[in-house]
Amino acid sequence: MSERFSEGFYKAIFEGCSDAIYVIDPQSSRILDANTRAWTDLGMSRERLLQHSVISLQQGVENEEHWAQIAEMIYSCHPQAFTFIGRHYHQHGTYFPVEVYTSVIEFEGQPLFLSIARNLDRTSSQREAFRTKDARLTYALNEAVDGLWDWTIDTGEVFFSPQLKRMLGYLPHEMEPTLETWSEAVHDSDRGRVMAALDEHLSGRDDSYSAEYQMRKRDGSYIWVRDRGRVCQRDEAGNPLRVVGMVHDITRSKGLEDQLREQASHDHLTGLLNRRAGYIHFSKQLSYALRYNQSLTVCLIDLDHFKNINDSFGHLAGDSVLKHFAGLMNITLRKSDSLMRWGGEEFLLLLPNTEVASAVKLIGQLKEKLADNPAELESGEQISYTFSAGLACCPLHSQALDALIKCADDALYTAKGSGRDTILVSDESGIEQPGLF
Repeated sequence: MSERFSEGFYKAIFEGCSDAIYVIDPQSSRILDANTRAWTDLGMSRERLLQHSVISLQQGVENEEHWAQIAEMIYSCHPQAFTFIGRHYHQHGTYFPVEVYTSVIEFEGQPLFLSIARNLDRTSSQREAFRTKDARLTYALNEAVDGLWDWTIDTGEVFFSPQLKRMLGYLPHEMEPTLETWSEAVHDSDRGRVMAALDEHLSGRDDSYSAEYQMRKRDGSYIWVRDRGRVCQRDEAGNPLRVVGMVHDITRSKGLEDQLREQASHDHLTGLLNRRAGYIHFSKQLSYALRYNQSLTVCLIDLDHFKNINDSFGHLAGDSVLKHFAGLMNITLRKSDSLMRWGGEEFLLLLPNTEVASAVKLIGQLKEKLADNPAELESGEQISYTFSAGLACCPLHSQALDALIKCADDALYTAKGSGRDTILVSDESGIEQPGLF
């Protein structure tokens, strides 16, 4: 057979193959060449396909680091083909199941990967297999959005579905099929609670098993999952023999849940506790102080002439001043102290285990810190500002939350009326107070 005829012959085989063929760069996973079936299956043109890589086409291959691990496995299998069931991306935004065989070849002194991918949606044998119940179950285990598991209790063997493995970043042949593989992937802080929930169901005290917890992925990071299961087979004595369940990735919804919780309890501008959450925190601090017979000083702070800042520099500058104050106080205050935004330009500061004299000294230090560190706008312009403060102390002035706030608020009102930039302690106790500072 002549060399010219041989080249044409192999080209005809390449283009005439009923399965997709890809030539892949082992280093970058970039697609170097492919046959007509490949870009037809993907709904792309040849030019479009050659802009892709395995990372962008294969669901479950997350990044360059993950690809490097896969490439190492492909090399380790040589001269045998590396085989796995995966899902390829279609131009329309969907995925379809494929059976992929990848071999290492050498061309002009350079190693290349040659992958043959069979579209399982197109095979008549696959359609025929779906006519049986077991095959439909197999399809569900492979293609369900959620990851599925099947635990045989007496042997300790656990079947992990391909989708569950993909969810955790594993390849189809990875993850030892044992209970320990799962239990060790559960976050340390959740493991005891999760195992207790499972035991409640196995013992018959709960109708089903359900738990939300953090689960470790192949790369060491964690995702939040909702895990549900039920005993599907018992022996004559009622002892559980087999349990099946489903794992759903709820990381995104958990993130939104945490975000909503944060927004509900924190001021969006300064990141401090808002007034609603501040009341709850204040109540806990006050209960602690009363229980252990400790002083708790409450300080209401109001930024002086804040309206003038808004009028002179604009509301964005006013926002910058509020954020500057909160940030400066947070890095200056003690770890035990709590600063919260009470409303507008007013802040509430809790000083646990602190008597009045010590609190006055601390607030004075905060005023000095503020004088040395004016707010700086994006334009580079600096704004110097001051604050007034009113203080009340438990048990000196009151042991009730609302009464302490009123005492501090009255002292603040008097301080602002006395010229501002002032610290004043409440005189509601009937005890001679330190006066103006």
